[in-house]
Amino acid sequence: MNVRRPSGSGSIAGVKRTDAAHADVATGDSRLTEPRIHALVLLAGILTLGLGIASWVATGGPRTLGDLLVVLDFTVGGTLLTTGSLVGRARAAEGRRNAQLAVLAEAAHRMSTGVEPHGVALAVVEEIRRVIPYHNARVYLLEDEDLSPVAYEGRFGAYEHVDVEILRTRVGQGFTGWVAQHGTPLKIDDTRRDPRGMTIPGTDDVDESMLVVPMRHDERLLGVITVSKLGPHAFDGDDLRLLLILADQAATAFAGAASLAETRRLAEELRQLLDMSSALSRSLDPKDVAQLMAEHLARAVGGERAQISDWDPVGNRLRTLGCYPREYRAAIDDFYPLAQFPLTARVLDEGVIATVDAEDPEADPAEASELRREGMRGLIMLPLVAKGAAIGVVEVTSSGRPTDDPGKITLARTMAHEAAMALENARTYEAARNLADRDPLTGFFNHRYLHERLSEEVVRAVRTRRPLAVMMLDLDDFKLVNDTFGHLYGDRLLVYVAETIRASLRASDVAARYGGDEFALILPETTVPDAAVVAERILATFRDRPFTADGRTPLPVGTSIGIAGHPADGRTATELIAAADAGLYAAKAEGGSRVRVGLLGQPSSEVESAPRPHAFSGRRRTGAERAAVVGGGRSGGV
Repeated sequence: MNVRRPSGSGSIAGVKRTDAAHADVATGDSRLTEPRIHALVLLAGILTLGLGIASWVATGGPRTLGDLLVVLDFTVGGTLLTTGSLVGRARAAEGRRNAQLAVLAEAAHRMSTGVEPHGVALAVVEEIRRVIPYHNARVYLLEDEDLSPVAYEGRFGAYEHVDVEILRTRVGQGFTGWVAQHGTPLKIDDTRRDPRGMTIPGTDDVDESMLVVPMRHDERLLGVITVSKLGPHAFDGDDLRLLLILADQAATAFAGAASLAETRRLAEELRQLLDMSSALSRSLDPKDVAQLMAEHLARAVGGERAQISDWDPVGNRLRTLGCYPREYRAAIDDFYPLAQFPLTARVLDEGVIATVDAEDPEADPAEASELRREGMRGLIMLPLVAKGAAIGVVEVTSSGRPTDDPGKITLARTMAHEAAMALENARTYEAARNLADRDPLTGFFNHRYLHERLSEEVVRAVRTRRPLAVMMLDLDDFKLVNDTFGHLYGDRLLVYVAETIRASLRASDVAARYGGDEFALILPETTVPDAAVVAERILATFRDRPFTADGRTPLPVGTSIGIAGHPADGRTATELIAAADAGLYAAKAEGGSRVRVGLLGQPSSEVESAPRPHAFSGRRRTGAERAAVVGGGRSGGV
């Protein structure tokens, strides 16, 4: 494909061969001068030698010493001139070859030091100029069926201002595309007479010559080098051979740059994997693990947000474990049903990777609607697979179209597989820890965990200067229930009591079975008056809803409750439990089914109350109505 100057920026259609000759001088082409000098000397030597021989023949041989000397002068002079010319030409040719070899060696070294394609291509066009004078040169790289110019240099007049974008072509189009298709070099003496060329729309035809050669490495075409010069027959066979050598060197350099880029990419991927593995190894908390997973996977695929969820096949729902960025977590619901999102269900059932572009008319409607509502466009979903089974899903979203880079997708899949094992280990540990920390009958935490957690909450209350309350509950006359109706009936009553208490708690509250029929509650960021309100509500629920089971008469549930607050009633976990226990015994001493506060057993009615922060819930991922539910009082739950 011969280059024409766009007519909108000045025509070069009127450039003639004389212009090309002047351009040769302007570019310092000395290759035409030396051969002419040697040719003139050779011609002079031949003429001189011919005169000497002609004189010898014409005179019938020299008759005098002077005639002999003249003939000898012509003969020897002609011979010397002829020999000198031939030797000069040989030496000049050897010098040019040596210079060309030196240039080729330097060019190979320079191109081999390029670390990215543009740098290598720029070195190619500059090094070609040192051995082949041209008016423009360009380097194309093959991308599927497209040939994209990565470097261009114009050396004369209008060639200096060609828009590189108009040089783009495809395999099979023009001289460049023909060479890419057939892999055969071309030397075109007159581009206007060769039917394989094509005219770029908006450009003018000019008389020019071209050299077009393929760049191959390991039998694979990498691109094409094109060199052109004004005027026909501007290149010879030596130029084509030199350009082929440079093309081979360039192909090696491009392949090296590509290998270096691939090595760096693999090294970066390995670093990301190692960083994630190192981070995941520091925690066995599923939520902490998921939080780290979300951050690393979002960065790996260039996403702006990421969400990690584990799968509850029985409930056909996903539980949100972590997200990136962290502040996004407040806008995501803890659970969401899979029935509303069939594509997510397919990712889990079939273990496939799915991408969604909200602007694609054929995109999954549910996912596309969710993306648009969040102000996002792209979504990539990857299954978390451990031991051959899906345990959750990764969702990475972006404001742009989802990535289709195979390298990034492969990296994300590898990271997701690695992370899934870490998440499964964390879930297994959590399950084992729950068995050790929880009461199997009520599902509440046990006595040991209560003391550990309360100590942590005391430290946090001191650091944040926020209130903390502890509540102790004991069923009235529970021994009589066991003795009368049996222990199985008593166990059912304990489960009912636990469910009633749980319904009155926030997600941040901690409930524990302290022992037998005694329960303990940790209420972070709760004042004693607020805790008293909660206690009165629990008592009201028991009064209004007697326990019924086995068709027996409804059984009223009596409960004595003691409350203690930090730091007024105690500064340590042991002191707070002792103070709450003292309030409980004060309540029992007064007949039970009442609330008493602190070591003095103060009635709860004498303590002013204020609403506690409410735990809110919402739909999947986001919910504007969440912001409105702040400080609205504690959920009664009964």
